Amino acid sequence: MGANQKVNENKKEKKRAVRIAVLIIILAVLSVFIYIRVNPEWEAAKLTIEPANRHFEIQSLDPKGMTLETRILPPDGYSRVPANEGSFSAYLRKYPLLPDDIKIPVYDGTTYDSSDAAAIFDISLGDEGYQQCADSVIRLYSDYFYDTKQYDKISFQFSNGDVCDYNSWRKGKRMLVVANFSFEIPAALPDKSEQQYKNYLKEVMRYAGTLSLQKESEVISPDELRVGDIICNDTHVVMIVDEAVNEKGEKCYLIGQSFIPAVCFHVLTRTDGKEYSPWFTQEQLEQESFVIGTFEFGKQDIRRWKEGF
Repeated sequence: MGANQKVNENKKEKKRAVRIAVLIIILAVLSVFIYIRVNPEWEAAKLTIEPANRHFEIQSLDPKGMTLETRILPPDGYSRVPANEGSFSAYLRKYPLLPDDIKIPVYDGTTYDSSDAAAIFDISLGDEGYQQCADSVIRLYSDYFYDTKQYDKISFQFSNGDVCDYNSWRKGKRMLVVANFSFEIPAALPDKSEQQYKNYLKEVMRYAGTLSLQKESEVISPDELRVGDIICNDTHVVMIVDEAVNEKGEKCYLIGQSFIPAVCFHVLTRTDGKEYSPWFTQEQLEQESFVIGTFEFGKQDIRRWKEGF
């Protein structure tokens, strides 16, 4: 081999080595990017508690009560529908509340002055503002299953229809989302910690919403409504959090929500009459269209998620 040929071969080898090194760097950067992307870190937001100084009286409230069942009493002539121990209804009735008559805490440390909040759940928010209307419903469903160790039921669709389940997540599987497609990949070690559970929720909240809740639910008639059911259209969703009944069998309901920007889940107040009550009547929800908070819904928006609670 001549000297010139040898020099050329060395140059080719160097170029090949440079290409391989660049390729390795690109793959390493891509791997790090994918790992970070599919392994979100949930961090609790610092919430602000600020008095609201409500300018009207909400019926059925006991300001000293610090759970849903002790803060909001049934209206005259009604009693709460019995709830089995360990049920979702019992779970929500025991849910701790923030003090009465405060502004609604927002994830970014600000507050939202809403006079129609009858009670505000003492629930954490992530610091990136994902826990909006559908996310808050998902959070309460999921927390109930997590707290009662029903891990196999912690499973939610993304808006594209793909399923992200907690059992796979805690085994180290992750969802890589590209445009409207998602793929499950092994991208972490098994981890059953509470932090990893919150990380899972953050990922679900990124890609789920009202559309995915619609896909996972079926329309039901108003007379079938029970705790855990949702009223959901394309833009907003609220959830039935408690129910009461009178001797005639007529029911009324407490309804909760979050919204944009992400705020603590809270129980709404009816402000459509002379008196302000947190209880929405069965008659009202049987109308062809009705208003809850600032959103209009119809009978076709009353739905049950999966098999219900």
